[in-house]
Amino acid sequence: MNNIGKVLGFIFIMWMIQGILSYFQIKHFRERIRQLKKKGKILIGQQKGRFAAGSIVILVVDDKNNIIDAEEMNGFTVFNKFKKKNHIIGKNVEDAESIIANVRGKQSIKAIRKALEGVS
Repeated sequence: MNNIGKVLGFIFIMWMIQGILSYFQIKHFRERIRQLKKKGKILIGQQKGRFAAGSIVILVVDDKNNIIDAEEMNGFTVFNKFKKKNHIIGKNVEDAESIIANVRGKQSIKAIRKALEGVS
């Protein structure tokens, strides 16, 4: 096997591994949504990044639009998991500025704003 074949084989194997890991990340995402739906209404915001880490934010709100749970998955790779955002919990979704006041990262702020657009 020549060098080009080895390189193409390596690229194909890495592509397959990435596909498998993406499957497990999507499975984890769906499981988190299923678990969080039991607590209240779900708001999801996503901001993709080309040259910056992307962000997915899940907010759980009660019937008074207070955030009772918040999680974010942020990063470049398929190894990222959702992490609690305790500084957002307890705030009302109608006060967007107080929610994003302590949030770091443009992608995170954009994802939160997109999630808040889903409030009705």
